[in-house]
Amino acid sequence: MNFGFTEDQDMIRKSAKDFVTNESSLERIRAMHTDGTGYSEELWGKIAENGWCAAVLPEEYGGIGLGYCDLICITEECGKGLMPEPLIQTSVLGGNAILYGGTAEQKTDLLPEVAAGSLKVALGAYEAAGRYNLAHVETSAAASNGGYTLNGTKFLVQNAATADKIVVTARTSGSAKDRSGITLFILDKDAKGLTVTPVTTIDHHPRSTVTLNNVQVGADAVLGTVGEAYAAVERAIDGATVALCAEMVGGMATSLAMTVQYSHERVQFGVPIGTFQALRHKAANMFMTLEMAKSAMYYAAMAADQDMPDRKAAISAAKALCSDGYTFVAKEAIQMHGGIGFTEEH
Repeated sequence: MNFGFTEDQDMIRKSAKDFVTNESSLERIRAMHTDGTGYSEELWGKIAENGWCAAVLPEEYGGIGLGYCDLICITEECGKGLMPEPLIQTSVLGGNAILYGGTAEQKTDLLPEVAAGSLKVALGAYEAAGRYNLAHVETSAAASNGGYTLNGTKFLVQNAATADKIVVTARTSGSAKDRSGITLFILDKDAKGLTVTPVTTIDHHPRSTVTLNNVQVGADAVLGTVGEAYAAVERAIDGATVALCAEMVGGMATSLAMTVQYSHERVQFGVPIGTFQALRHKAANMFMTLEMAKSAMYYAAMAADQDMPDRKAAISAAKALCSDGYTFVAKEAIQMHGGIGFTEEH
């Protein structure tokens, strides 16, 4: 089996690398921390022009029809530059919710706008007591007047404050943890009774609590088939997870590169600290952690593209390795930088 990238994928990666290098400095990232939007609309327009929003969407719906092995070439480079623009959150996660959950007509109507970057879609799937169990849905959708009345709260909805539409899971039948009976609804952000409350998180990515208080919607707000949304939501999140794992790998790679460079520049006892054996061992452990996470992420992307039997397990393994690995590498990077590792410039 060939685990190498194609010539086209190398070109995609180079294009993404050049874009991130030229457009996303650490100074810009720091400025975004105090920006209510959390990202640059101007840069989002350029991302859309590059075709990244359309990358994994099918051509019949205005996309480019690439695979996840292509997409990770983009998101890994975005991770290297800590790009805050919501490519994964809206175009991949939100777009996938429509792709896997919507009817043919809904996909035809909505996905071309998602692919063009003109329609930003947020997905609200998690609830306070759910512990990230997608089947734990207490938000209710009661039939009324030919439509539905929605009540409930969704937590940590990414980029909801700047989204044009919000897709939420709500229960139309069954009990709180049943996989059946879950329905997707696509809502206008300014719908009466829908409240978006931004919350502050440690990584500064925009997230919100979305509260639904007697939100009245018509039957046309149902995305796909009533009561059969679980598989679509799971598949949408799996695809976004692959892209996010690549972003984490990119962040690890930059953290390691900055640390190695600093170890060659910082002098103690008359010699660069990179000559100390203990710090060499730390750097070696960081490198091995990065390589294991990268390999798991690459395999997860292949499994997603080929719909392999172990697709779900591969994506979960990549998520675990990348999440733990990124934390480890970042902590070691700060330790090896010393006090300056805590400063904003790093």
